[in-house]
Amino acid sequence: MLFVVVFLRPTVPFGSTLLDTLIDLLGVSICTLGQWLRMWAWGSNATVGKWGVRDRGPYHLVRHPLYAGNFLIVLGLSVVFHNLWAYLLLLFPFAYMYHAITNMEEKRMRRRFGEDYRDYREQEVPRFLPAFSNLRQAIRTTRPFDWAFAWRKEYESCCGWLAGIALLEAYQGILLRGWTQNWPYTLTWVAIAGLIGMTSLVLRQWKKAARGRSTVGNNA
Repeated sequence: MLFVVVFLRPTVPFGSTLLDTLIDLLGVSICTLGQWLRMWAWGSNATVGKWGVRDRGPYHLVRHPLYAGNFLIVLGLSVVFHNLWAYLLLLFPFAYMYHAITNMEEKRMRRRFGEDYRDYREQEVPRFLPAFSNLRQAIRTTRPFDWAFAWRKEYESCCGWLAGIALLEAYQGILLRGWTQNWPYTLTWVAIAGLIGMTSLVLRQWKKAARGRSTVGNNA
């Protein structure tokens, strides 16, 4: 990602700022979809958490909704950056990496959870491409949904890509219009990114404090 930002430049399609804005909105929408998929995965499986076979909600559509959500977020950021080489240098390596990671993870799941995971695999849910024929079952198994648990798991991811988009917008403006003409917009975008970063930091400290209070209460 750093190589793409440093050595490549975002482009404005056909020199149209309107089309560039529409493409940016498309990129933000794709990131939002990816984030929503990740939150859906956590919230609908809150009782399982990290230590069991998650088979509710979006796990009826794809076997790895968290990784699929990550890929959508990277795709959305690539769309905002909008450079052909960026698509090639980011998306293909990410796709290959997640293919390799999920191979190893599924082997680990078989060893760790045995029959429970084999029962889930017998449903023949695709790895990444959604089985929309299972959408009704995915929606039906979404409840109970724990919004608080999903937010605790995903606020850092959400803040991260939002801040990333703000910085990309500032960077794009500087490259296209120069610092002198773009500085008010640059400062605005940087301030937005800073505010998002501070929000993430505050939430992290609050989370640590809440965990500490919970530990003290359990030991009392």
